[in-house]
Amino acid sequence: MRVVVFSDVHGKKELADRILEFNPDADYTISLGDSELTSDYFLNHDIIFVKGNYPRDAGFTYETELVVGELNIFITHGHKHKVHRTLDKLIKLGVSEGYDIILYGHTHMLSKVKYGQVLLINPGSVSSPRNNFPPSYCILDIHEKKVQVTFKEVLTNRTIEV
Repeated sequence: MRVVVFSDVHGKKELADRILEFNPDADYTISLGDSELTSDYFLNHDIIFVKGNYPRDAGFTYETELVVGELNIFITHGHKHKVHRTLDKLIKLGVSEGYDIILYGHTHMLSKVKYGQVLLINPGSVSSPRNNFPPSYCILDIHEKKVQVTFKEVLTNRTIEV
């Protein structure tokens, strides 16, 4: 199964469209909030989405869950878990609830951290990264209990070495 994940589009719909064009074979597409796109956009493109902290952000919920293959995935923007300071709250949640993967955004910095059995992934920012990486998103290729994470450049779709 292929899962495409992006975050922090901040109204740049053409960049979200580009990600969709690059990945027509995705089984799931997920937006982690601060998109500033409409709910209709997500529904029309069959995108799973959560609300971020941006006031004009579309979204019905701040977090949700998804089961892909044998993996339990927690999806959040992350601001309510204070991810800009620490990942401790998400780690505790992952361990206590038995999540295999936690997807979060908010920091605008791509990241992949493994803590015990919990894999925490931030795809970076589609619109305005805050580290030395270009605008990015990620792809999760999931087979049974195994996941391969690939970070991609939004503009070129080239793989980003992390």
